[in-house]
Amino acid sequence: MTFSFADLPVVRGELLEIRPHRTLSIAHHVGTTQADTVVFFCHGAGGNKDQWRLQWPALKAAGYSLVAWDLLGHGDSGRPRNAQAYAWSELVADYLAILQRYAGTRNLLVAHSFGTGLSLSALLAKPTARIDAALLLGARLHRPVVNGGLMALPAWLLEWLRPVLAKGFRKHAWHASVDPALLAYEEKLTERNRLHMFKALTSKAQWPDAQQIPGLTLPVSVLAGDSDGLTPASGGQALAEQLPNADFQLLDACGHQLMLEKPALVLKAFNKLLARGL
Repeated sequence: MTFSFADLPVVRGELLEIRPHRTLSIAHHVGTTQADTVVFFCHGAGGNKDQWRLQWPALKAAGYSLVAWDLLGHGDSGRPRNAQAYAWSELVADYLAILQRYAGTRNLLVAHSFGTGLSLSALLAKPTARIDAALLLGARLHRPVVNGGLMALPAWLLEWLRPVLAKGFRKHAWHASVDPALLAYEEKLTERNRLHMFKALTSKAQWPDAQQIPGLTLPVSVLAGDSDGLTPASGGQALAEQLPNADFQLLDACGHQLMLEKPALVLKAFNKLLARGL
């Protein structure tokens, strides 16, 4: 697959104080023929809202309303130094505020990796807006384990070691067949994300209570990459088995970045889920 990045970013946002002292870059498109159906996109740790650029135009053309945002500390959003700003409860509260602000008659969540945990926690918090279905990419049932290692080092030293970290991420997150241009573009984008934020994010991640997961009865589709070295497919399958109305799909020759590596299959899964969520 050949990519052209001349007109990027596709998913452009505006800064908005979604809650007091919480300024996020939020992209909001008001739909046309199906404006009352709103699709919310939540990226993962170290990501950004433009990672949904291969699904955004297709769903925009289909007439849906769309919302995507950069998590605090990511992309164009605010970057506070205070580690408490990245607490799980704070990120979930941001999510709930976005749902309340932009929700339509019908609402669907599309989330990736760390964002799937936030989405599940937001659902368990019983948002005021009704959520009709969720598509979870690179998901897992339990909180990822971070046992010291490099993340125990000071943030300034992590910045110095960024090339080493990037090499490790590249090895585990992408399938070997990934387009070099895509990989280079994504790595360039991640340079904007400071590692003090990532250090705080990983240390404060709580993840939803696995015992509460069976209480989520909405239609859910869980997709996993067969070569994902960050969130192995077994974790996604375990999550799907705990959800009473979920299906699980394994994508061949795919790593962790499902929406970028297999965009057509992700879009196909969304359309199938949309029919289930009617």
